[in-house]
Amino acid sequence: MKITTVYKKLRFQLYSFLIFAIFIMSFFCSCNHTNINKEAFNNSIKGADMIFYGGNIITVDDNKPKAEAIAIYNGKILVVGRENEVFKYQHEMTKIIDLRGKTLMPGFIASHTHPDLSAYLYTFIDLSGFTNLTPEDVWSKLKKAVDNSKPGKWIICRGFDPMLVPGLKAPKISDIDAIAPENPVAIIAQSMHSAWFNSLAFKKLGITNSTPDPAPGSYYQKDKQGKLTGFVAETAAIQPLTKTVMGMLNMKSNIIKVLEDYSRKGFSSIITAGLYSENRKLLLLYEHLSTGHPKITHRMLQMIGLLPYRTPTVRHFIYIKSDTPHLLPDSVENGDDFFKIIGVKFWYDGSPYTGSMYIKEPYLDSKLMKEGLIIQSGSVGKSVIEKNKFYEQVSNFHKKGWQLAVHAQGDRAIEDVIQVYEKIMTATPIHNPRHRIEHVLLFPPKSIEKAKSLGISLSFHINHLYYYGLALQKDIIGPIRTSSMLPVGSAQRLNLIYSIHADQPMYPEDPLSLLTTAVTRKTKEGIMIGIEEKISVMEAIKSLTIYAAWQIGMDDKLGSISPGKYADLVILDKNPLEIDPNNIRNINIIETIVNGVKVWPNHE
Repeated sequence: MKITTVYKKLRFQLYSFLIFAIFIMSFFCSCNHTNINKEAFNNSIKGADMIFYGGNIITVDDNKPKAEAIAIYNGKILVVGRENEVFKYQHEMTKIIDLRGKTLMPGFIASHTHPDLSAYLYTFIDLSGFTNLTPEDVWSKLKKAVDNSKPGKWIICRGFDPMLVPGLKAPKISDIDAIAPENPVAIIAQSMHSAWFNSLAFKKLGITNSTPDPAPGSYYQKDKQGKLTGFVAETAAIQPLTKTVMGMLNMKSNIIKVLEDYSRKGFSSIITAGLYSENRKLLLLYEHLSTGHPKITHRMLQMIGLLPYRTPTVRHFIYIKSDTPHLLPDSVENGDDFFKIIGVKFWYDGSPYTGSMYIKEPYLDSKLMKEGLIIQSGSVGKSVIEKNKFYEQVSNFHKKGWQLAVHAQGDRAIEDVIQVYEKIMTATPIHNPRHRIEHVLLFPPKSIEKAKSLGISLSFHINHLYYYGLALQKDIIGPIRTSSMLPVGSAQRLNLIYSIHADQPMYPEDPLSLLTTAVTRKTKEGIMIGIEEKISVMEAIKSLTIYAAWQIGMDDKLGSISPGKYADLVILDKNPLEIDPNNIRNINIIETIVNGVKVWPNHE
């Protein structure tokens, strides 16, 4: 007992010393910090923590678009300019990084993504067209999974995609039952808006022939005899599966891997567009993984012999789903520059690949639509929420000061959403609320002008064009509507602020792929669609950096390499401004830096 008591006293004294040392160093740091921002953070600073030079530096700052070198101090940009200007801040402890001809630019911002869904799907069986070329590949992979599973074990598959896998047909419940008579099976579509269950899965979830549809536009499809066909439409109907499976997963491990994948792709910030979990634990996990930087500098930690603080892999900003308001904090002013809940996400329509995108003219009556996507002739989709109810809900959150982000893909849906936005903003004027519309596949030209006048920004689901452009053109909405879809160029010409996104796990989260599609307007088959809606490489870069930062009110801190902003950076092996735009997709990410600390490939 005496030894234990002595040990506890020594440990307490050590902790007390460390806390005192940190306090003293923080005091001196705060004295110096007050002078930062004057004459490049003032000459009282002995030197920069690091200096980058010797490569292409794309600042995305219109006031100084190019630079020879930059210096970083305490996680922020200290100075940007010519080498002789920047090297004035070199110090004996300054780390000098020679880019050796590579390209340095602001870290990418994933403006609309779903890390929780990505983590949820992380260990599921991959039936996607990204890894399976034929229907035989898809079904043999499922059969193999069944053969390797014990009876009664859930088999969950992701990525089912009749558009990327030619000839793949939607399964009937009897088809899946024949493959897996003793296992509950769920096959989730690549769009995440539909799924197929077998009989045992329905039984495990408590869904029967008499189960009512859970929400408008969301349903359990039944045949003429009133029996379940296996097809499940939209997220409300899929939710029982989500709740059941969530408890089987190691979500913490999966989320950590997914967040590391973002940094591997060059993202320094991500924006979760609707947190799917109703459980506050996931928010706490995200907050833990995105803890804000400490009030002591890396240099101070080195001086008192402590290990450097490990910067979070990415900054994380979150929209809470409209049906989980209990997850909203008490105030809009919450969190910090690493983690913050910024607004509320709504769905007004669904996906073109389930026929739930709300459009003015019917979908095409093609074989793919009828046999692959199970969409009835003459369908125009519908809103997932009644318009007046939608108005009441968005008005409530708007009045409280929350930013709104609304999923709307079809032309009919977009017109409705803009009308509601105009109504709430007229009734309750709020300066620069920065409300958004998400995905905007079919955006009417007049609606773009209206969005501009209301200060609404857009986020384009640009790789609809790359992956499914040909299917949209031939089988889903036809060549006329396809040629005018995703009108990024029109938005640019009106100076309407926009971003582009992948909506992971819908498509792989790859900023250089998004950039390539926005610039070339080419499908994966090499077909160009809507050439007049192309944008320049520089504008595409802005849509992934400074414009995306503006959308979440962080453009004064993120999105460009400018003095005083956070040192969130990415190093590329080639300059996207100088190579053939068709090859931008093949550029490699060399390093990702957040708050002045390399987070990929290795933590330092």
